Amino acid sequence: MKISTVLTLLQLSWALAMSGRLQGAGAELLVSSHMDIWRAGGYDDGSDGVPPATYSFAAGRGQVFTFLEAGSWSCGATPKYGPDGSTTTVCQPHSIDNPIGTFSGYESTDFVGALVGMFLEDTLPTSAPPPLRFYVSNNTEGGIPTDFQVLVPQIGQVFFIGDGLTGTGTGAFQAFAVPPTATHLYLGYVDSCSNSVPSCYYNNIGVVKVALRLQVR
Repeated sequence: MKISTVLTLLQLSWALAMSGRLQGAGAELLVSSHMDIWRAGGYDDGSDGVPPATYSFAAGRGQVFTFLEAGSWSCGATPKYGPDGSTTTVCQPHSIDNPIGTFSGYESTDFVGALVGMFLEDTLPTSAPPPLRFYVSNNTEGGIPTDFQVLVPQIGQVFFIGDGLTGTGTGAFQAFAVPPTATHLYLGYVDSCSNSVPSCYYNNIGVVKVALRLQVR
């Protein structure tokens, strides 16, 4: 099946889900600005954050998540980040390219503050996968554009979710392929005072509400 066809079906399925006519796995989660993505699976990274929001599901092949978000948060400053983050507002570092425990780092070239996710199995990974780099328009360092149509993250890899659309508040729904052995999805944020370890969650304010749906392609 072509990617364009898959995305069309996902958009139709999401529309039906939002109108209450689709039977399937879905949920709404509140993702507080204090939620540290690297505390997933009960891991203690030593930060002042709290564990991320969690959604559990049965492992299986061909599963895909779609998302829709609303809300904003701030790292102690008046300007707030929407789910896609911001290309202009930076109140402290939001990229960590080194591994944290057995989880990957995360890099964002020209934006900060976006909602991120991670897939895990029932146990923590034994080694960290490589970090993913995302960009809005500056591709000089390589990476993945935030307007991707389909993303295929690995277990333990921190990945950009944003508002779940190819544009900010507009565009097609993005598809997030689930690793076949994954049983948990975690949602949180990247925050740091140093660009090396997760920290500085204590002064954040705000929350993002996430509607998610899990389907089989």
